[in-house]
Amino acid sequence: MPRKQPVEPMPQNAQIVQFGPGEIKPLFVKATDIDRIIVGLSPKTLANWRSQGIGPKYFIVNGSVYYAFTELEYYFGINLVETSKHPQLGDSTTSK
Repeated sequence: MPRKQPVEPMPQNAQIVQFGPGEIKPLFVKATDIDRIIVGLSPKTLANWRSQGIGPKYFIVNGSVYYAFTELEYYFGINLVETSKHPQLGDSTTSK
């Protein structure tokens, strides 16, 4: 029986691309293009997660894997950590 590999953690620098007011969010994202939507997250990481039965929900259409954009926002947003300081902006309580 094959040994289970340890779960690959979410990359520390991964972040969802922010869309501007004039830009349209995609409804679905092909798994191979995930690094264009979530900077720092590799398609290979998602493939590993799928093989282990973890990660965001996905669809398979004609042999290709797709993720609903709203599902990605939900999955990566549930572990949001609020901080009082932003490295580039300084203290968030200070008004300018």
